[in-house]
Amino acid sequence: MKIVMEEAPALKDAIEAIVNLVEEGVFEIGEEGVKLKAMDPSQISMISFSMPKKIFREYSAGEQKRIGLDISKFSKMLARGVSGESVEMGVEEGRLILTFKGGKKKRTFRLPLLDLGEGLEREPKIEYKNSVVINADALREVLKDAKLVSTHITLIADEKKFRVEIKGDDGEISEEFEKDGVALKELKVGAPAKATYPLSYMEDMIKAAKSETDITIYLENDRPLKMEYAVAGAEAKYYLAPRIESA
Repeated sequence: MKIVMEEAPALKDAIEAIVNLVEEGVFEIGEEGVKLKAMDPSQISMISFSMPKKIFREYSAGEQKRIGLDISKFSKMLARGVSGESVEMGVEEGRLILTFKGGKKKRTFRLPLLDLGEGLEREPKIEYKNSVVINADALREVLKDAKLVSTHITLIADEKKFRVEIKGDDGEISEEFEKDGVALKELKVGAPAKATYPLSYMEDMIKAAKSETDITIYLENDRPLKMEYAVAGAEAKYYLAPRIESA
């Protein structure tokens, strides 16, 4: 296996989409690229992550393989790469080998592989009739507002608006985004939908999104939220379980 990313920081940016939710995970290295599907430790959220081989400068996967990694340690090693350096990934004697090259210098890091089983969790099979495309920074600001009064956030989509409601012991907040506005890029509603989700998980899910990124949210009544966006050429897709109010 030999996989080379032209700019090392780009690989770190992509892995940021995983590290905020998942402690350990199994990467599948195949002909089409690198994939990972994993649940967070609490089993409340899930990520489906993929890096197509076209985003790499060189991609030779060899025989399809699965490698288990400590995602946090992997991310910290990748953070040592700087602009102008490439990073090469390989596997040798039960270790992931990361080699940074640039400026006539080479640095090699070795990270032990973990035995985590097969990996590749199944994604929820839900038919989503509603979708919202919103700017990452706009959504980030909504979550900052929400933290002032609650640990949960309610998302509402209808034919004309995307709305957010937050209620807690410290107060209430409501925000509206009209269709075709600056922040709300797209709104498709088959049937009005409303659901409540834990705020901290949504914060973790969008941490890797750059300011200019468009985030797509799929919403159904009291069903898992689906969120997806691109980062450094990779595709990050998340699912988050709703909070169901007791009668």
